[in-house]
Amino acid sequence: MSNPAHRRPASRKRRKALAAGLASVAVLLGAGLLGVGQPWANAAANVSFDTGTGLAFTINGTNGNMISLKHDGTELAASGQAAGQFESGWSSATVTGKTFNGGSSILVSVANTSIGVTQYYFARKNDNTVYMATNISKALNPGEARFIARLKPSLLTTSPVAAKTGGFGTTVEGSDVFANGSGQTASKFYSSQRLVAQKPFGASGSGHGAFILPAYTDMSSGGPFFRDIEVNDTGSAVNITHYMFSGHQQTEALRLGLHGPYALALTGGEAPAARSMDFLASFIPGMLSNAQRGGVSGTASGTWNGLTATVALAGPNGQYWGQVKSGKFVIGHVKPGTYTATLYAGELAVGATKSITVTAGATTTLAMTGSVPAAGTLFQLGTFDGTPAGFLNADRIETMHPSDSRMSAWKSSGYTTGGGAAKFPMAEFKSVNSPAALNFTLASVPANGVKLRIATTSSFAGGRPAVAIGGYTSPASASPAPANLNSRNVTRGTWRGINTTYTFTIPASALKTGSNTLSISVVSGSSGETFLSPNVIFDALALDPA
Repeated sequence: MSNPAHRRPASRKRRKALAAGLASVAVLLGAGLLGVGQPWANAAANVSFDTGTGLAFTINGTNGNMISLKHDGTELAASGQAAGQFESGWSSATVTGKTFNGGSSILVSVANTSIGVTQYYFARKNDNTVYMATNISKALNPGEARFIARLKPSLLTTSPVAAKTGGFGTTVEGSDVFANGSGQTASKFYSSQRLVAQKPFGASGSGHGAFILPAYTDMSSGGPFFRDIEVNDTGSAVNITHYMFSGHQQTEALRLGLHGPYALALTGGEAPAARSMDFLASFIPGMLSNAQRGGVSGTASGTWNGLTATVALAGPNGQYWGQVKSGKFVIGHVKPGTYTATLYAGELAVGATKSITVTAGATTTLAMTGSVPAAGTLFQLGTFDGTPAGFLNADRIETMHPSDSRMSAWKSSGYTTGGGAAKFPMAEFKSVNSPAALNFTLASVPANGVKLRIATTSSFAGGRPAVAIGGYTSPASASPAPANLNSRNVTRGTWRGINTTYTFTIPASALKTGSNTLSISVVSGSSGETFLSPNVIFDALALDPA
């Protein structure tokens, strides 16, 4: 490119237009767009990049927000909102960048040193994808980490129905669960996938599609079965969110370090396939290459009753997992470090955990064993799998509020073991359906009484089960307070918490041959109204001779 200083003087009108152009050129020069692997340089104004095949975006040089995202020339950013940003955006940030291979690719860095976060954006020619990573160096306040794209709902119309909150005028709970005139509910929380099975997600329409590719979630928290908000149509914007951390029924702390990479891909409407992003290790600071990582392989055994088995690793350096197939598993792409290994049958941890150390360039071997709890011999409701599957309303709770008009009634005058789990509610709420009366029959009373196991997947506000039968009331010691996750659960579409089993030994004197009625209550030192009262979520109930 010729030096502007050597050009002929321009007219006043042309000089005014040229001045604006030179401001952009200065940014491009500063960002290294005219060189190969140019050093980092501050952006004095906005930074734009066009892939040449349909995607163009602009990063604000002052605050680092993605202020424009175009597909085939059409602006996708929702009116008055950023096309993309970390959390809700910043008022100011240090925006720097550089390019590679003669300007065919660009890496933009957006740093906010006061909160300890650096957001990276990488793009390249002939690839309609903005690749991203987020480095978090210290605890966040508020304690969330997410990238969120806010796009036009008039163009992208295929958001999940359960998460389309626009037009739902009645607030049911907080500021995030709503109902329409028919009593049907919607919430941003009702669009989620388990991390272990997460696929690209987003919305499409009008010849456009915008999708998050989660890719590497090893620095997120909560384990393989954690889920969080993905797509929400508010009426004014389609919010497509990649959560790296939140307090939404979270069982682990925030992991510090580089999160990702992940990506925002634009298409003609079709959902993109998952893809490797290993190549980004050559561009994103702090990203480890495959050669700098290790792996784990081994065997897993036990009785799982047909459930899918998973081996998961968790430690300060990340979380990883692999499915067990024919008794073997492989976990790759693991950062060096020490991890706790857990075997799951379904979503229930079984057997003892183990400590394992992974080193770069090596595969560590591991043998895991564990079995699901034995089935109840006198009766059993549900399956010991770490989920409420099979219980009443369990098939709806991920996409509806408990108050939704489509839910089956939560309260009944009584339940019978003969009715099976499908007639027994998956959750018990202190102010809604507690106590619950469960009728069962004994052919004879065991001499030493019976042992009742109540397995739960989650609780809210200190809720835990207590029982009473035939003049017997369980002692407080049998219902210890659960771990406090300080978060709503089923009202936000999740029952995933910390699996806990409560065991009650009921004396023979409280039982009789024939029909017996067991009263199950939710106890807690806390209180609340209706579905925000203390609760427990059931995994299984089993009765055996003591």
